[in-house]
Amino acid sequence: MLILAVDTALNACSVALLRSGQALVARVEPMAKGQAERLAPMAREVLAEAGIKPAEINRIAVTRGPGAFTGLRIGLAFARGFAVALDRPCVGISTLEVLAHGAATQRVVAAIEVAGSLFVGAWEGRTCVMEPCRLPAEEILASLAGDWTLTGPGAKSLARLRPDWPLVSQDLPDPIVLAQLAQHLDPALNPPAPLYLRGHEAKLPGGFSLETEVS
Repeated sequence: MLILAVDTALNACSVALLRSGQALVARVEPMAKGQAERLAPMAREVLAEAGIKPAEINRIAVTRGPGAFTGLRIGLAFARGFAVALDRPCVGISTLEVLAHGAATQRVVAAIEVAGSLFVGAWEGRTCVMEPCRLPAEEILASLAGDWTLTGPGAKSLARLRPDWPLVSQDLPDPIVLAQLAQHLDPALNPPAPLYLRGHEAKLPGGFSLETEVS
């Protein structure tokens, strides 16, 4: 199976190409802005470097959140559009799940901090034991029994409360791990739908939020 994986959920633009679980080409370019302009050219460059034509791709994988609102929209729009153009399945995977498996340990808590909010998820092997959520750090740690490994760009907030737990440094999800996870998932059960955990913050004219009932 040939998988193209893309990620723009956090402060980077990333693309990887895997064949039968083996990475052919992978690129990660840190950037806070500009993913919309960079993603398509990067995908073309990765395919050209690997000598792969778009029609040879069997599946597309993309991070679905949590993450920066604009970044998520860029990656998801590209992945879904590319999948439709090729008539191929597209798999959406939580950014936290990619970080958790990138730590390469058995019991992992992955954390991301976006705009002052802490988002976490926990995995024991391939089993999710805490679905991605937004909770205070103290409440998160109180719900987990035993010893865990911490990872992700928000993990330091948890490590201050549990300095005895190992910390695996990861600032960005690895697109190779994203592609590896995607080969085992059912696209019908893992659609490329955004995972928003913070609620709507956009404002309508007059200062109303999208969740405010306008009378």
